[in-house]
Amino acid sequence: MAIFSPKNLINSSGIIMTIIGVYTVYISSPINYDAISGGDPRTDWKKIGRQTQRKNRNLKLGVYLIIVGSLLQLASIFIPEV
Repeated sequence: MAIFSPKNLINSSGIIMTIIGVYTVYISSPINYDAISGGDPRTDWKKIGRQTQRKNRNLKLGVYLIIVGSLLQLASIFIPEV
């Protein structure tokens, strides 16, 4: 069994993609906010809107990475050993 066989490379890349996806979801989740506030008159709502859009986009990207990484791991099961 070779270390760099296609099966091992696909499985390893799937694991790495899943780890990156989970980390991206964790960092972008609203659970990581330090405080939730109503703001004050000087609150820059446009900036908050841009940050929210970026976090939502990163959440979607993280979920896609998790799905693709899991599918790569699953596909590696069906690749025959060389």
